[in-house]
Amino acid sequence: MPPRHLTSLPIPQRLRSAMAETDYDRAGLLEGLTGNERRIRVEVLSALAGDGVGIETMREAIERGRLGLLLIERTLAPDDGWSMSGICAHTGQDPEVVSKWFRALGRPVSSDPDEEMYTDEDAEIAERIERYRALGFSDDEMMPVVRAIGRGVLNMADALGGLLGEALLAAGEPEPEMALRYAIEARRIAEQDMLHLTHLVSVALADRIRSHALAIEESTAGRLQGAQEVSVCFADLVGFTDLGENVSAAELSEVAEQLSACATDIATRPVRLAKTIGDAVMLVSSDTTALVRAAVELARRWSDSDDGRPDVRVGVANGIGVPHAGDWYGPPVNLASRVTTTARPGQVVVTAAVHDAVVARTGESGQGGEFRWRVAAPRRFKGIRGAQRLYRVTAAS
Repeated sequence: MPPRHLTSLPIPQRLRSAMAETDYDRAGLLEGLTGNERRIRVEVLSALAGDGVGIETMREAIERGRLGLLLIERTLAPDDGWSMSGICAHTGQDPEVVSKWFRALGRPVSSDPDEEMYTDEDAEIAERIERYRALGFSDDEMMPVVRAIGRGVLNMADALGGLLGEALLAAGEPEPEMALRYAIEARRIAEQDMLHLTHLVSVALADRIRSHALAIEESTAGRLQGAQEVSVCFADLVGFTDLGENVSAAELSEVAEQLSACATDIATRPVRLAKTIGDAVMLVSSDTTALVRAAVELARRWSDSDDGRPDVRVGVANGIGVPHAGDWYGPPVNLASRVTTTARPGQVVVTAAVHDAVVARTGESGQGGEFRWRVAAPRRFKGIRGAQRLYRVTAAS
């Protein structure tokens, strides 16, 4: 066996660290630092070097007082290497179509098609366009779903970024040790917690498919029908617009978040929170009784909170609706929104169709059973034919 040269032997970690520290010292990146501060600076610089950041970039970050922020930015920045032209040449896709998908998903699109700003994962997204087409989906059918996914991704990023940012950036440039700790945690969130998101999306999708399957008809040869019977509940905050003139944007946002949190707690299967719209939330369910129960409970919990929050009012309607790209459309959505405006603070108002559906299922009426019903004055709503008979509903106990 031929002798091994010293240059072929593995360099111990401690020796590599010492060599790196010497290089950083010679470059003037450790001036004035001793003890723990020096050790942390070396760790941060080594992490940046391992991510391909050059000495000059490090020096500029130190001079500008943003070394910690640079570490966090680079921690989450994936390795690029693909350009738009390269992706399209690789996948055979039209650059206009890929650009449309990327914009919808929140990915940037450069004016220079040869700028290498994309990753292997981006290239895989472009490849999937053809796979969806092979399943029989047209571009017009896919794009609303792509936009919905993009909104969800950006909302998650905003929420997680806000959570980390509040702790990290409140005092300006983070200390290197804190930046190192948060960089590690941010990497963990990006890499490990995504596995949990995959699971959550999978089980939620299975639940939606089961719901849609109820609307399958033999004449469709197995294709899912969009239109289906659904009950819709709107709850909005009374005087929210006026409130915005007297409190800060942060306080206003907190009130809206309280409503969203309350609705989330209430919305258990078969009721789900479909969306939040500023000062309002929308719940949907295929089970009218369960939705009325949730609406009454939401109003009760909200009014029980004695913290000066604005009142909530709730409206419920049912009918044939169409789920599309994570949202719902159709007459029951429009009617529930209009019915909500007739409710007084703290009240739940439902249409006669909702009342009749609950009574038919539970066999209760008048003052007996789970709910207490009171007839409200009929109302006419713009765009809806005829006067609507309405009921106010509360819990019987």
